[in-house]
Amino acid sequence: MSDTARAIRRVYLSCEFLPADPTVRGLISIGLTDDAGRDYYAVNNDMDFTAVLNVPRMVDDVWPALPRCAPDGYPYLLDRIHPDVKLIREIRDEVGTYFACGPPETHLYAACGGQHICRLHSLWDNDWEAMPPAVPRWFHELRSLVVQAGNPPLPERPRGEHHALTYARYYRTLHEHLLALAACPQCGGDGFRPARGLHQTPAASTRTGCVDESPAPRRVPEDRGYRPYQPDRGRDRPIRFPTRQLHSVVCDVCAYVYDEDGDGVLVFDNPEEAVHDVLRHHWMCLADGRAICPSDDEEHQALYDELMPPEPKAEVDGRIPPEEKR
Repeated sequence: MSDTARAIRRVYLSCEFLPADPTVRGLISIGLTDDAGRDYYAVNNDMDFTAVLNVPRMVDDVWPALPRCAPDGYPYLLDRIHPDVKLIREIRDEVGTYFACGPPETHLYAACGGQHICRLHSLWDNDWEAMPPAVPRWFHELRSLVVQAGNPPLPERPRGEHHALTYARYYRTLHEHLLALAACPQCGGDGFRPARGLHQTPAASTRTGCVDESPAPRRVPEDRGYRPYQPDRGRDRPIRFPTRQLHSVVCDVCAYVYDEDGDGVLVFDNPEEAVHDVLRHHWMCLADGRAICPSDDEEHQALYDELMPPEPKAEVDGRIPPEEKR
């Protein structure tokens, strides 16, 4: 590997976000990892929770991977005191520090990453003058590298919940796989297949790998001469305000979040207060803890029909009913 390649730090980015909201409130989580195994992961405490919970894909795939607290089995409360849940200004400062810890040149990688780098830059309102110089302004598209490598068999993608750091680690595994297939070992390239050159490309290996999701740190094969990233936990860290547990109500049929006043998600100090308020707006609260909004579509009507008691059957024993005797 050339000296130039040794001086380049490769960082892999993945974000979970609301596609319709390009602001920081649309950022759900961010995951970063580099070629030396240094990880960074944060969940945005300032995300638009109402919008997230109103998107079925987010509820099914993204929300279960976030730190949650579920009192009484209620799954839609973010654990705001979890160390991964941070204010947007904390994320901005720590991401800037993460990129600053390393060689002066950093290459950023992502798969279908146009939105991902936009979410990264949105931490500074997409203002390149305000953005730290160490934060990359552009990125390598891993899908382009796959195509240029001839669409070879790829490592198995992560299955199940969408976790930003898990996918960032997968992108690192994917890039390492492409480097083994297509990069010239004497040039130390980034996985692009050269159009022409003097070096012979090694034979492609068909072995595929899997993502290493273990929490243990990766072994660094060589000393790159820069200190590992460690978030600042000292006095400069923003002070967290005291928190308390609040309750909101979500329809178990359509996942509609109770917001009858139109001012955002209504929260209550206790479940009894929540039940009392939703009953005033014609919601139905079942004995098993489920809540049903008063919508009259087919899904809600089907549940109403299931809850109705069976109709009594009239039995006639051969006697004339009283009304017919008259």
